[in-house]
Amino acid sequence: MADEVLLHPKLERQLTAMEGQANTPFIAAGRARKIIEAMTQGQTAQAAGLFRARSDARVKHCWKYDLGAGYRLICIRTKQIIYVMHAGDHESCDAWLNNNSKKQPQSTEIKMTSFTICDSPDPFDFQTIRSPDREPDFDDQYLASIPQAYLRKVFCGLVAG
Repeated sequence: MADEVLLHPKLERQLTAMEGQANTPFIAAGRARKIIEAMTQGQTAQAAGLFRARSDARVKHCWKYDLGAGYRLICIRTKQIIYVMHAGDHESCDAWLNNNSKKQPQSTEIKMTSFTICDSPDPFDFQTIRSPDREPDFDDQYLASIPQAYLRKVFCGLVAG
């Protein structure tokens, strides 16, 4: 897990410009801010929302987050640091990737805004928590008591041997 998140200085201006526009860019900027906030809190972006990330071969260790409606957030991740480099529409992100192709844009001498990732003492438990007065689910009530021998007989085509 990375220890630090660094934001490129142009990123804040890009997000502010997107927030100043109507509908789609405004929503995309909000999603980008949620992803960045999740990163600074030590979560993955997927845990923060419904955002898909894909790697890009033009810049090493680069990830593009889909913000919706053609907007992207470009990050570079090393073992210890996540660099958030660019946000914008598909064309501007594509141009940024082409301009920085086969380079290491994160290793510049530009002063970047730094956030230390907070360590969460208790990892999130994904088990379903149920109230004691709630009735058990159908699966818990009726399917738990079916013997394995019967299931193997019914589904014999699926079990080899």
